[in-house]
Amino acid sequence: MSKNSSLRPAPLGLLETILEHGATVCLILFFVSVVLQVLFRYVLEAPLTWSEEAARYLNLWSVALGAALAVARREHLRVNVIDRLLAGGPRLLYTSVHCFGLVVTLVFSIIVFIGAVYMTIDRWTVSLTVLPVRQGFIYLALAVSFSIIITSLAIQLVAVWRTGYRERSRLK
Repeated sequence: MSKNSSLRPAPLGLLETILEHGATVCLILFFVSVVLQVLFRYVLEAPLTWSEEAARYLNLWSVALGAALAVARREHLRVNVIDRLLAGGPRLLYTSVHCFGLVVTLVFSIIVFIGAVYMTIDRWTVSLTVLPVRQGFIYLALAVSFSIIITSLAIQLVAVWRTGYRERSRLK
């Protein structure tokens, strides 16, 4: 359970579980693909045609789902220099600055999401070189990830604005 669960509604718990398991499965398959690639290429001297492409796209899906999980749990990287400067100041200013950061991140995420949806649609009819998968499936990872990131950020923004930013006491 995340240390920041006070600002997270219950439905996100199920979503986090799905993201965690999905990212884990992709990471395990990525690892297996790389091990097979090395084994077949250097030990058996009979390289697999599909392993490098599979590893690349499994890694992408694992990272995309992991990024969505980190944002949903509020465990992503964050520079808190401004938070520390404002920790002793008025709560409204502190909350407003945090909300501003969330809004900037939300706008960026919406832009990436729109681009990912466009690329998913545009590349859906193009096949990959080796794997029997459409290129749109690759961009779908970003669309799925950023849709979850947008939802998580919106929920966090509403929660922070309604309740004030509670991490303030830890920064003093």
